[in-house]
Amino acid sequence: MPSYMLTFLRVEDAETHARDYLPEAHAILLKYGGKPLAVTEDFEVIEGNLPKGRLILMEFPSKEAAKDYYLGPEHRPYKEILDKVASCDLAIFEGVTAPN
Repeated sequence: MPSYMLTFLRVEDAETHARDYLPEAHAILLKYGGKPLAVTEDFEVIEGNLPKGRLILMEFPSKEAAKDYYLGPEHRPYKEILDKVASCDLAIFEGVTAPN
C-alpha cells in the first residue's frame, strides 16, 4: 500500500543543507522507492496552525520503506547533518489504493 512522508522543515543553514545533506539523502530516498511529490515554502493555512517552513510530501511503496529510508543506517549520517542545520516535524502514514 502506498505510504507518505509529510515533513515541515525549518532550515537554519541553507548552504550546508544544500551541499552536505540534500544530494546524498535524495539518492538514498530514490533507493528506497521514495518519490518527492511536493516541496514548497509557499502554502496557505486555511484552518488551524501548521508549522512554518518548507512543506515536503514524499510517496513510498510502503510504510516500512519510508521508515527504512529515514531511520535506516544509510540515512543516519545525513540525518545527523540535518539535525545540526534544520528542525522538522515529520509523519509517515499509509494512503489508500485507488480502485481501477
